[in-house]
Amino acid sequence: MADVGFYLIQSQIRQVDLACRICRKSIQTAQQPLLVKFDDLDAMQQFDALLWQFDPASFVAHDIDSLHSPICLSLTLPEQFKGDCLNLGQAIVDPQRFGRVLEIIENTDAAKAVGRERFKAYRALGIEPVTYQV
Repeated sequence: MADVGFYLIQSQIRQVDLACRICRKSIQTAQQPLLVKFDDLDAMQQFDALLWQFDPASFVAHDIDSLHSPICLSLTLPEQFKGDCLNLGQAIVDPQRFGRVLEIIENTDAAKAVGRERFKAYRALGIEPVTYQV
């Protein structure tokens, strides 16, 4: 069963900017491969473009639907993927499929309400999520 971490944004940072930082850190610390899950093709393509320009001093190696890339952007959860998941989709992901699951909750009332429901859903599965204030 995966560890689940909730990143609660307390500042004006955007969810996608924090997601880029998490991707960069994942590569820098040589952690597990990271699947970034999306529900929307446009959002995934925008994030792909953002990763290319996010850090001019370094390259965040990534690809779309490539299970061999350290950062894999995808609309699906491929069965053969082994690693961690940064969930930028609307529904929780199956925590048994990943080493870690990361959720980012923006600093809005609507996002916090959805985040509370996700938190409860993971608890109902027997997982005690860890919360990080960002």
